[in-house]
Amino acid sequence: MRYSRLNRAMRRFICALSLFLLWEAGAIQAQELRQYSIRISFPKGGSISGLCIMRMEGDGGVMSVVNEFGIKAFDAIYTKKRDKVKLRNVIAPLDRWYIRKGIAKDMSLLFNPERKSVRNRVLVREADSSITLTNRRFKITYHLRPIENVTE
Repeated sequence: MRYSRLNRAMRRFICALSLFLLWEAGAIQAQELRQYSIRISFPKGGSISGLCIMRMEGDGGVMSVVNEFGIKAFDAIYTKKRDKVKLRNVIAPLDRWYIRKGIAKDMSLLFNPERKSVRNRVLVREADSSITLTNRRFKITYHLRPIENVTE
């Protein structure tokens, strides 16, 4: 059973990678695609680091966070009309209702950074376009640094 989960995860990763490569080749046109290096720090010393890919569309957006090994931490779907984020495909350590709820509210600030900050959350934009979001209530910190496209 473990091998089937691993195979399923590898298939998902390969599918996501192929979509990303198609986008880079110009076959897929996205309205706005943002790529970040992300590190999520939790209060008891745990952290998640990897890639964060966000695609914004007219009425919302989607986000995927993948660690260095290609394992997806979670997907987020943002609806602008309701100003809500729904988390999908969450890894087991984060799959608790209270953790999902806190992360979803934090991600809504990342999708719409121009809006007024929510209580107990501080969003700081640095001069190098990096973003730091701190959830003071749950002591979760998100560090996002943009990834520049490398062309040869």
